[in-house]
Amino acid sequence: MPGASFCRECGTAVPAESVDQSPTREYVRTSDPSGYTPMTIASDGIAVPGEIAGMGARTGAWLITNVVVGIVGAIPGLGVFVSLGAFIWTMYLLRRGQDVGARIIGLRVVRDTGELAGFYHMWTRGLASGISFLAIGAGFWTAYFDRDHRTWHDKWMGTYVVKAEPD
Repeated sequence: MPGASFCRECGTAVPAESVDQSPTREYVRTSDPSGYTPMTIASDGIAVPGEIAGMGARTGAWLITNVVVGIVGAIPGLGVFVSLGAFIWTMYLLRRGQDVGARIIGLRVVRDTGELAGFYHMWTRGLASGISFLAIGAGFWTAYFDRDHRTWHDKWMGTYVVKAEPD
């Protein structure tokens, strides 16, 4: 919902006071008691809860989730426990619009409706990211040149990656 911020405990959207939704790239502040700046107006005029994350942070989160966890998971003996732990943690984090890398870097996925992307939306977005990757990675590379840093699967699923509020 536009004008929402998120509960620090469970990630549920909490309505905030009304905000100016003029179509600019400016950050919009509300009198949210947590001090979190909950709104950014994206280039398409949609009010996005949170500050849109840059590609450096997104790339770092992707590397943690897909490379670091994979390398540590390949260590004989220890790797099984790391891989299992990362899988269980990811299943928990998906309902909060995150994965392991996003949690560590401080990112979260929100929908263009202003709601937090939940478990099923994140799961489907993950499947759609495979298409972005199979097209010689073009679905990811084009995000470096997109004003809102959205990948193909972000556009298909109606999602934005934002900086997560501190827990």
